[in-house]
Amino acid sequence: MYKRRAHILFWHPSQPEKAQYAAQLAAELGGEWLIAKANSAEYLWPDLIIALDCDGIPDLERATHTQCKFWPVYSTDPENNLRERILGVIGGFRLLARLDQSTPPQA
Repeated sequence: MYKRRAHILFWHPSQPEKAQYAAQLAAELGGEWLIAKANSAEYLWPDLIIALDCDGIPDLERATHTQCKFWPVYSTDPENNLRERILGVIGGFRLLARLDQSTPPQA
């Protein structure tokens, strides 16, 4: 089903270290399913932009195929909050792959 790993860009409007942390965590948790970057100017590269701590979808240049989500990161437990959300995305990839008994895409 999957021809390549999903390209995900994590973006934060003022704290790039949060986006970098999220990208590293995503790579650790689901590197076989996705390639994650943080705060990159390559807005035409990702399949999904995840804007952290935004009230809505930011006005960023992006390709027509690029989806955008915004995730508030709760200050009480930001690491666990990001982990749960990223695992949810990876779980979605796994669920779709199970529909046709496919495996993670080749690197």
